[in-house]
Amino acid sequence: MKLQNLVIGAALAAVVLLTADVAGAQCAHCVIQTKTPSAAGKFEYRVSCIIDISGDEVNTTVVAASDEEAIALVRQTHC
Repeated sequence: MKLQNLVIGAALAAVVLLTADVAGAQCAHCVIQTKTPSAAGKFEYRVSCIIDISGDEVNTTVVAASDEEAIALVRQTHC
């Protein structure tokens, strides 16, 4: 029974560590894929970012007033 509890505890610790890595992922490289006019002088952007740790690509759509704001919004919410 103690061995089973130890194994379960180790598995939970591993999940916590892996989740922390994903949550702390950084996107150093983001590129605007599309930019189309939207309401109130803003634009709808499709931004593609590469997650540094895994190399995975994340595509996100945001509405922003400028290119810089669009990339900042994506980095704040998805990377």
